[in-house]
Formats: sequence, structure tokens, C-alpha cells
Amino acid sequence: MILLAVVVIATATYVEKRHGSHYALQHIYGAWWFVLLWALTAVTGFLLLIKKKMWRNLSVMVLHISLLVILMGAFVTHVTSRRGMVHLREGEATHSYWVKDGQGLYTMMEDMPFYLALREFKVLYDADGVTPSDYVSDVVIATKAGKKESTISMNHIGRVKGYRIYQTSFDEDCEGSVFTVSYDPWGTAITYAGYLLLAVSMVWISVKKKTYYDPPRGEVQSSKFKVQSFNRTAEGLRLACPRNRTTRRGYARCARMFKVQSSTLLLAICGTLMASYMVIAICMSPLVPILRSPYLFFHVGTIMLSYILLVVSIVRREVLRPAVFLLATGIFLGAVWANVSWGTYWSWDPKESWALVTLLIYSLPLHEKSLPWFRSMRNYRIYSLLALLSLLMTYFGVNYFLGGMHSYG
Repeated sequence: MILLAVVVIATATYVEKRHGSHYALQHIYGAWWFVLLWALTAVTGFLLLIKKKMWRNLSVMVLHISLLVILMGAFVTHVTSRRGMVHLREGEATHSYWVKDGQGLYTMMEDMPFYLALREFKVLYDADGVTPSDYVSDVVIATKAGKKESTISMNHIGRVKGYRIYQTSFDEDCEGSVFTVSYDPWGTAITYAGYLLLAVSMVWISVKKKTYYDPPRGEVQSSKFKVQSFNRTAEGLRLACPRNRTTRRGYARCARMFKVQSSTLLLAICGTLMASYMVIAICMSPLVPILRSPYLFFHVGTIMLSYILLVVSIVRREVLRPAVFLLATGIFLGAVWANVSWGTYWSWDPKESWALVTLLIYSLPLHEKSLPWFRSMRNYRIYSLLALLSLLMTYFGVNYFLGGMHSYG
């Protein structure tokens, strides 16, 4: 089911590039069969938890339950949330917002339980007087309980009666503003609970005593798997280069260790250079207002560190788990940031979609007990080299070929 989801999501990004975001949302991401696919994935995962008696490993069970909670929150959002747009000129007020019809056009209106009025819109600039630093709308929100003044800007939303109001765009003469209005009474809270549970479980797994797969007696192992298991222990590392270096066996072990260490260093350098590309690109140009958020450092930094470790994991399998955990953390930090800035924690933007594809692909080798094929180091490294293609697509390919909301200008 996971591999099927990967294929569908990856294909959908190309469909979106060809036919537009609304077409992809209507015919793939929002289609009944796509929802059913994730429902079957959740049910399969739940049944697997029972079959494997996952309660014996409580931290791992909590991690998988957190993923089910996140999927449940996404489904609740899909069913119960509402989203639309409001355009106001300075001095205007409204208690309705525009929502899309089946063709993706804003032709229908729905009422809000409050009035929204725009007092003033202004663009704030940096010290150079040219680079915009923020787009700010001073508004008045009126309910039965009274009126209150509020400021809505990039990364600073307005909240009233379960509705969230986001600064989205503005008129060319800077005398009007466009807002996104989002209403999601339950889905976001459930999803955030899943994020919190996921964070707790990843920390729990990371700090507890680690155990490695111990094959049943009589099971045939490859010589490479034996060497890899042997070298995981401190004793194995000590014996890899014995004191008696005159023996061929000693030289062979030393050469093997040197080769692994050299490969690790080379891949770490490549991963660091790849990660530095985005950091340099960000620093070389003025940040658009939406990127001027404390989430930028944590989201991008976590993602970049995960990319470095994913590259290194080709030869150092023991860093795969922290790499996947960091990637998951970075993705969900980005989801929280997106909810603050765009009004939705997941919009199936191509960058989001490919990040999820990469996470799913790299998470499979972590299940070597359930997937015996990954117990062989040869198979694992072949898979890791192929998985690297998804990482490169996420990092470079989306920016150059697919675009989306993560392409800032």
C-alpha cells in the first residue's frame, strides 16, 4: 500500500504540472479513491500492529499510532473544513466569503458569524525602502459580543469563532486586501495531536537502548551482513585492525574499514554541499515576507540535516533512523508553518508531496524485521542508491521542473 501511495503521489505532481492545481486536487488528491487508498493504508497498518503484537514494543507502537492519528485528522479536515476568499477595499465590510464551485471558480458565497472590515492596508519596507518586509492589514472584527481591532499580516493570522483569517494578497494601488478564510474546527487539532505524539515517540525510540535484528538459528546470512553486524559493536571495531598487522587478514580488515570511513566522509561532504546550496541561495537574496519567520531556521535546518544523513546512510546504515526522524520532524514543522502562513497545514504542493514520497521511501528499510529483503547489506545499498533519486527530485527536481508554492520569487 505504501509503494502504491508513493506511485500515485509522484504521478499526481506531474499531472498537476500539466493540468493545474485544481485539476489535481479534484481528480486525485480530493477524489474518493485517493481517500480510500489512505483509509486502506491506515486499516492495514492497524491490523499489522495487532498481528505483530506491537504493544510489546510500546515506543514503536506509539509512533505508528501517531501516524494513524495524523491520517484521521487529515480525513476530518477533508470532510468538515471550509475555505474561501474575501476581497475588501479600505472602508468596506462584509460577513460573507467566496468559496470555489466544482470548476474551481469563486462563484458561491457563504456567511460568516461575524463582520470583517478593512481599515487600512500598508506595505512595510526594509531600511533600503525598496524590499518589502511585510504586508499588513488593519481590520475591525465585529461579533454579537462587540467589536475589536486586529492586525493581520504575513505569518500573523486573525482568529474569531473558529475561523482563521490570513493575509494573502493586495490590490496594485495598495488600497485593498485579499484574505483567505479557513474554518477547520476539529481536523487541525487532531492532526496537531498526532504531530505531538509522533515527536514524543521519536524521542522515546531515540533515547532507549537500541537492539539489532538477531536472525533465528539456522537462518542463512550473507557474509556482508555478518561483517556489518560484527562491526556495529565496539569490540568489532577494535578487532577490525588487530595488533598483528603482518597478517593478510589484518590488512584486509583495515582496508575494509578505511574504505567505509572514506566513503562515509565523501558522502558527508556531498550531502553538506547539497544542503549548503539552499542556505546560500536564501542568504544571497532578500527574503520575501512569508519567509521572515522563526520557522524558517528550524524547518530548513532540520530538513538539510536529514538530507546529509540520508546521503551518508548509503554506507552507514545506523544513521538511517535519525535521518528519517529528522526528515519527519522537518516536514511536520513545515506543515505547522504552512498552517500559520497559508491557512492549511497540507495543500499537496509538489514540494510537500515529494518530501512525503521521500519519507515513505526511506522509512521502508527501517522495517527489516517485517521485510527480510532489507536484511542483506547488498540489497539495502542498492535500494539506498535508488532512493537517492527521490531525494534529488525533492531537492532539485521540484524547483526546476514542477514549481509550486515553494518556488519563491
